[in-house]
Amino acid sequence: MSFSLGQALVAIVGYLTLLFGVAHAAEKGWISKRITEHPAVYILSLGVFAGAMATNGAVELAHWEGYGALTYFLGATLAFMASALILFPVLRLCRIYQLSSLADLLTFRFRSEFVGAGITIAMCLALLPFFALQIQAVADSIHIVASGAPDVTLESERHDGLAFLFCLIVIIFAILFGTRNPLSKSRNTGLVTAIAFESIMKLLAFWLVAVFIVWQVFGDYGAFDAWFAANREILVPSIREDTDASTRTALMLFFASTVCMPHIFHMIFAENPKVEELRTASWALPLFLLALSLPVLPIAWASLATSQPLAPEYAALGIGIQSQSPAILMLSFIATLSAASATLIVSTLALSHMCLKHLVLPLSIIPMDTEHGIYRQLIWIRRLLIALLILAGFASFLVISHRETLAQLGLIAFVGTAQFLPGVIASLYWPSANRIGLLGGLSAGLFIWGLLLLAPLILGQSVVDPDWLESTGLDTTITTTVSLAVNILIFLSLSMILPTTREEKIAAEICSMDDLNRPARQSLNLRSAEEFIVNLAAGLGEDTARAEVNRAMRELQFEQDESRPYALRRLRARLEANLSGLLGPSVAHSMVSRYLPYSAAADGGSEDINLIELQLDRAQLQFTGLAADLNNLRHHYRETLNTLPIGVCSLGSDGEILMWNESMEFITRIPADDVLGSLITEVSEPWGRILTQFSAQDTDQVVRQKVQMPNKQSRWVSLHKSPILDNALTARDRVMVVEDITEYVQLEHELMHNERLASIGRLAAGVAHEVGNPVTGIACLAQNLAYAESKAEIDETASDILKQTQRIGRIVESLVRFSHAGDVSSDNRLTPCNVADCADEAANLLLLDPGTKHVSFINECDREILVIADPQKLLQIFINLYSNARDACDIDGKITTSARIKKNGRVEIMVEDDGMGIPEHEIERIFEPFFTTKDPGAGTGLGLALVFTMMEEMEGEVDVRSTCSPEESSGTRFLLTLNEGRYNDA
Repeated sequence: MSFSLGQALVAIVGYLTLLFGVAHAAEKGWISKRITEHPAVYILSLGVFAGAMATNGAVELAHWEGYGALTYFLGATLAFMASALILFPVLRLCRIYQLSSLADLLTFRFRSEFVGAGITIAMCLALLPFFALQIQAVADSIHIVASGAPDVTLESERHDGLAFLFCLIVIIFAILFGTRNPLSKSRNTGLVTAIAFESIMKLLAFWLVAVFIVWQVFGDYGAFDAWFAANREILVPSIREDTDASTRTALMLFFASTVCMPHIFHMIFAENPKVEELRTASWALPLFLLALSLPVLPIAWASLATSQPLAPEYAALGIGIQSQSPAILMLSFIATLSAASATLIVSTLALSHMCLKHLVLPLSIIPMDTEHGIYRQLIWIRRLLIALLILAGFASFLVISHRETLAQLGLIAFVGTAQFLPGVIASLYWPSANRIGLLGGLSAGLFIWGLLLLAPLILGQSVVDPDWLESTGLDTTITTTVSLAVNILIFLSLSMILPTTREEKIAAEICSMDDLNRPARQSLNLRSAEEFIVNLAAGLGEDTARAEVNRAMRELQFEQDESRPYALRRLRARLEANLSGLLGPSVAHSMVSRYLPYSAAADGGSEDINLIELQLDRAQLQFTGLAADLNNLRHHYRETLNTLPIGVCSLGSDGEILMWNESMEFITRIPADDVLGSLITEVSEPWGRILTQFSAQDTDQVVRQKVQMPNKQSRWVSLHKSPILDNALTARDRVMVVEDITEYVQLEHELMHNERLASIGRLAAGVAHEVGNPVTGIACLAQNLAYAESKAEIDETASDILKQTQRIGRIVESLVRFSHAGDVSSDNRLTPCNVADCADEAANLLLLDPGTKHVSFINECDREILVIADPQKLLQIFINLYSNARDACDIDGKITTSARIKKNGRVEIMVEDDGMGIPEHEIERIFEPFFTTKDPGAGTGLGLALVFTMMEEMEGEVDVRSTCSPEESSGTRFLLTLNEGRYNDA
């Protein structure tokens, strides 16, 4: 039983035409979006992983390795089941920065066009055996089907002309439906739907082949089971010494293929519309691969049972010819054709992207016509590259000429592409990796691969002494191990010896799966979107530049007259991401840096708070555990600041507005959306002038400022400002507090008790003093995280940070209530507290700050003394008292804490210092808000006022004595009295 060449040609044309029809119908919308956009379509499209290696090569492996053939499917299954390790981090980068290939990813991480060019050239070489595999599978199948003879030899005339015609048809399909749009961000619905359909056809055909073969050869399941039991020993190959090593190597190769093979990378990341669909694929695709793997062993076993004369990879065709079954012949041919054509199409599409972005454009092999736009030219270049790549695959098929089996061709290709795996893992997890190490290791690994595997395949003979090869026992497994080991060793060595560039460090931070990019707030010399178009026109042409800028503006939902610095920075970043998808990361980065540069003074700018907030808001659903808790705290503090009844405006060092809370909106009648990211000088009158002048003044406070509103009414405000220090204690940003005191000015002569209201602004402006203590502790704890040596230390430090941030929250809440009602009362959580432990904790936090003078904290408290108090407030009290005592002491001063139980069930806590003391006439005023004995600017007088208030809330008392003993003329003693506590009181 056989088919003619004409019938085989009709089958090829008919099947590929069916794929054309499915893709075209999906593109035109004739197939409902409920189908084309369903997650199942995306998952099925990932079935492109299973090319001719699955339908033919796996059967060959099963013939020789038995169950070892399943490693092909298990490797990809493990990669998707562990998708959180590699696939999800890579997907995040690909979606944000428009990366559509492995070369894009590594170029983005290592910031070098040489990396992109090297990866692309290496990928083209590594895929030559892979292309030959697909074409050889189809060509041999045509030859076998057309001959119909059970003793056909594949080395005879193979009808290469028909195989060439198959390549031409594939070229046409790839060009028609793979180059419709130069923008890689657009999902190719037709291609994805067609590949999903191909996966279904491949699965059905493969299953039907297995069912028909088992039925044809064994008759029923009982006979099959009996035959299997009788031949178990010959079906399961004997265990060799290298079986375990071979299995591990195969698993690693097929695991690596999920990110290193371009066609799989393209379908997983470039054609993925939603992150949720990859989550679904992490369990659904393994089920698909399981279903596809089930027919492999029955077909191989049936081949052994019938002793069909063909090579093991064509066992199904051999059984079909031997049993004179046209159904088996046709279904086997369709399964092979389906698998090979889909893999060849997607591989060449992905590889053409890489060649265009990393060879043609960076090397200017074909000059770009910027006068008439580059989109059409890019499309035609990609079409030419697709044709050249498939023809190169056909040439490699002719050169190889059956020197290796399909499975061996596949393994050679997988070993070559596995050399990219160290670079992918280093991109995500090793910030110190650099481009020299990557290229050095990759070159060494590929050299060994090419010397031992590729060169013998192409030349037909080994370039290494055969006797030496035989003596060393080098095979695919050992070659894989050696090449990867040398690759990794050189990669590690060069990366540790040679320095990492600044750009690589920034990219490493972006690529790290545990970090969000923290962009710097840099200044652009451009002031409008129109200037972006003018500058980009020099590199892209005016039409393309305008189209790209307008596209980025639409995606960001910006108006055409947008001119805010923050918005323009976002526009620049989006343009670079979009151009990365169009031209590749290296060309896009070079073009944006050249035509849209930051100002020379931009280096070292502070972090872009607004952009960081936006990134955190987008990523919040991904936070878990401590990160989620910290993100919730961030939301709480942001909301607290936003709803403060006092206007708060935060400015960058360049005058850019970083925060504009609701009270500022109410006071100025200017919405936050209109000013955030703008320069303070661009705020509408009269507020732009007032705030600009106050920002430039040396004074930190303007008690009263008259404001003439546009409606001719006069209002009075109180202005305060304070610098925000970075980790180096350098003032980069500023916070300004604006309080509307109009009513106070009007009523101050009638309502004397409203004097407290006049100080609300000063209270808010001095919040940095009170919050500074726990913030100092947080900063020190955060610095110590770098030296933590165990998870327990990290968890303990993180717990301490959370405690201090909760204290900050209570302080800010107290400020809110104080401004509303004139008190700072809050819900108390009174529990038994260990005085000695609390004093130790406060002292330890203050000792963590290396920038303060050295003093000794002496704790003489009995470790068994407990008091009834709010632990956080008691800790805050100790910190306030210790901070003031430390400021009053000389270097190497002493601060002593002691406690005793009084007869009335109260505990008296004494905090003493040997500092300068407090003048007697000032002692009565030290608990008043804003009264301070420190030098101007060194304190706001808020600390002791809060100590007094918190002691009252905890039913305690506080007293002060300026002289500790009659013999000494200096020193201060604070007496705290609280109720005694016991553990069973909790």
